[in-house]
Amino acid sequence: MGESSNGSQWRRWDLHVHTPDSILESQYRMNWDGYIDFIEEKGEEVAVVGITDYYSISGYKKVLEYRQQGRLHNIKEIFPNIELRITPETQKTKGINIHLIVDPRDEDHVRRIEDALSRLIYSYHGQKYGCVEQQLVDLGRAIRGGVSREEALKEGVNQFKPSYDVFREWYASEQWLKENSVVVVANASTDGASGIRDNGFLATRQDIYNFSDMIFSGNPKDAEHFMGGGARSREDVINDYGKIIPCIHGSDAHSLEKIFKPDLDRYCWIKADTNFDGFRQILYEPERVKIQELPPERKPGYQTIKRVRYVDSSGKDFFSDSWIPLNEELNTIIGGKSSGKSMLLYHIAKSVNPAEVENSILKAKASTYDDLKGIDFEVEWNNGEVVKISDVGGNEKEPKAITFIPQLYINQLADKDGKEDLNELISKVLMQNSGYKEFVEDTEESIRNIRSVISEKIDNRFALLGQHKKLKDEIAEIGSASSVEREIDKVKASAEQLRKKSDFTSEDEREFNRLSRMKFYNEKARDKLSSFGSKLESVLEAVADNSEKWKQGINSDIRLKSGFSERSTVFSELRSTLDNYFSGAIESYQEKVRGRLSSIPDRLHVIERKLSRINGLLQPLEAKVKDKSELDRLNKLLKSEEEKLKLINEKQKSINSVVESGKRCRSEIDENYKNMVGLYRELCEKVAEYQIDEDIKIEAALSINHEKFENFVGCFNRTGNMKPFLGDLMDEEGYNLDPSSIENNVYRIASKIASEETPQLRKHASYQDAFKFLYGDYFDVDYIVTYKEDDIVHMSPGKRGLVLLSLMLELSNSTHPILIDQPEDNLDNRTIYSELKDFVKRCKGKRQIIMVTHNANLVVSADAECVIVADQKVQNSDSLIGGGYRFDYFGGSLELSYENPEGEKYERLSDMGIRQHVCHVLEGGVAAFRERERKYNLS
Repeated sequence: MGESSNGSQWRRWDLHVHTPDSILESQYRMNWDGYIDFIEEKGEEVAVVGITDYYSISGYKKVLEYRQQGRLHNIKEIFPNIELRITPETQKTKGINIHLIVDPRDEDHVRRIEDALSRLIYSYHGQKYGCVEQQLVDLGRAIRGGVSREEALKEGVNQFKPSYDVFREWYASEQWLKENSVVVVANASTDGASGIRDNGFLATRQDIYNFSDMIFSGNPKDAEHFMGGGARSREDVINDYGKIIPCIHGSDAHSLEKIFKPDLDRYCWIKADTNFDGFRQILYEPERVKIQELPPERKPGYQTIKRVRYVDSSGKDFFSDSWIPLNEELNTIIGGKSSGKSMLLYHIAKSVNPAEVENSILKAKASTYDDLKGIDFEVEWNNGEVVKISDVGGNEKEPKAITFIPQLYINQLADKDGKEDLNELISKVLMQNSGYKEFVEDTEESIRNIRSVISEKIDNRFALLGQHKKLKDEIAEIGSASSVEREIDKVKASAEQLRKKSDFTSEDEREFNRLSRMKFYNEKARDKLSSFGSKLESVLEAVADNSEKWKQGINSDIRLKSGFSERSTVFSELRSTLDNYFSGAIESYQEKVRGRLSSIPDRLHVIERKLSRINGLLQPLEAKVKDKSELDRLNKLLKSEEEKLKLINEKQKSINSVVESGKRCRSEIDENYKNMVGLYRELCEKVAEYQIDEDIKIEAALSINHEKFENFVGCFNRTGNMKPFLGDLMDEEGYNLDPSSIENNVYRIASKIASEETPQLRKHASYQDAFKFLYGDYFDVDYIVTYKEDDIVHMSPGKRGLVLLSLMLELSNSTHPILIDQPEDNLDNRTIYSELKDFVKRCKGKRQIIMVTHNANLVVSADAECVIVADQKVQNSDSLIGGGYRFDYFGGSLELSYENPEGEKYERLSDMGIRQHVCHVLEGGVAAFRERERKYNLS
């Protein structure tokens, strides 16, 4: 009987530690007590040790004696490792080191190992010698003559190098040894297989690799070569050797200082139970072994659940209060129907985050397990925090993040048809990433600000259009500038002709012309100064009317371009500072304008005095002109026409200013619209940064919502042909809204609005409304999901569910636990084995997974680190469980294997191993183990 454990854990293993009994190169000086003391002083630094000797297990037997005396409790398991040497020799003229690491669980394993070694034969001068101590001594003396027993043994060990063919045939004939050991070949160029000469022995070297189960090497290049990595794929390895060959490493210690100290600190880490079944797991799952200095990275304690348990105060013995340990990686919960699997998963999730559970249950229309009276549930995290179901409502702590996927949740999503549902799901998955979420929220706020600016500028533009029309109408009432100019020229010519008929002397004419010029220039100066004064008054009026609007516009632009929200404290402080400086600047500006304006009356008075003097001098000269009344009439008419021309010119200048403002406003509208579309495109491009799986590809494309765009088209009467107006945005079948060219099409249509090409407006619609809808936000972000180049929209519900699940597993960068109930629904075994298990295996390295499943492939082929078996004792049922509590849970690793003497009938789940439960409970369990062991052509 065993106790629940949290399954396979990373631990340091040193499978190559020599003893004082090692015949060759030993520096221990036969100090066995010192050797044992030294290993004990290392504490729990190393969990499993391979006790190594050349051609024997004599040192291993002495270590067993110490263990029987209560020593070496810090070492969880000890394996015998027999190091032998075979030919052909390497280029350094040394034999190839080959090791047999043996399972020590057989109580008679020592005798069986020694019996097998005695049958390994080496022939010298017609005499056969077995691999046992006395015959090795005999071999040494046959070679060197009368030397001491120790020297003869050393010589015999040095010379005992059977050929690879002899060794292989011997191993094949030793049935017990073959079933209870693994063959590990060294790969160093000096005394390993890589040192075999290429010329003539290449096939032998290749065959040795095929024959061996593992490679003794800490070289990263060897790990890549035999296990796949870098540019070399696993398929390349299998093509070369017919299988993946795991690399293990050890200290090869021949002295105390070297024990557990491999060269370059290349420690061997294995994720498995500390037994031989655990060791064998790396044959089937090579990723369970890593050679590196630091332990493989663990997940943060606050993001992984350590253990869970029921607290039963019902008095009905529903549950034991024993803890159920969990692994940091993949935990699978298995059991028969109504055995409490889904209930356990539900209560784990409910204890951690009840809101997440309620939301997921509602979407999946799944069952709850809230009707257990007198039952509480505890969850302990790896950082020591504990939460309970009973804490709900009274716990001030924020609930921890989890993802809970109840049974049928994926089915419900997969059955939904339509782009909107898929977009919503993928958006939620992506938004779990805080960086992406922050980017989206900031971008959406910028888009809202731009929409506000566009609307404001469209209002300004139509206000300018109104002002432009008003000025045009006023000019039309006065007359055209060219007509007035022609009338002025005509009046001037008539006045000049009249003067010529008068009695002017040449001197009078010169004086009259001089004074007339002076009068003209002074009147011009007077008019210019008056106009300047009017402009300054207009400046003061414009500043007074618009300063507040200018201030708001500056703040709006700053908010838009900076990205600050309206509620931002920093933005409020900066805006207050700007308002104060702006108000001060406006007041200073107005004072300067008023100063200039104040000097104008005095300057006008001076000019008027000059004109009065000039008119006095002109008066007698003009009296000589005949038809004085006619000349006066002409002068008045000339003055009137000149005033008209002046007014027309001033209004034309105002029109030109309005036109320039309108152009700037239109340009700003176009620029803001372009920026809004650009922000949407950035949203689409951002998705590309969150690709994780090479088979699943997520892209985002900008699309135009036809219903929203219809708001613009709906402003016009469609009794006519809309195609000339909309151009490329409409074809014979309807709208052709291409986001890639939408800006240019919008600019083109905007330039047509209110022209002859514009269809008639509908009643109650205005061009201003149409303009706002045209420059409106009618954009959507569509997600395109492909799996192995197959669009998700066209997949079967089962395959679509697979992809949706994988999205939830992989595309989220979240590292909190994910709890899944029966993800295999609607999927066949082939799909689960070939695809879903790989998604699960990749995901478990990033986040803890707790999964209920009936499928053996999701347990065995996904290499679950911890398997929890559930069962319920129900009266008159087929349950195999005997006495004890109504619900029973037992957990451990896949390699936890032991049979129940009573067969399948047991009192407690712990009466048999996890492997046996998997085979009994799950359909296809035995086949799943065989498939895994066959995967790399291993038997």
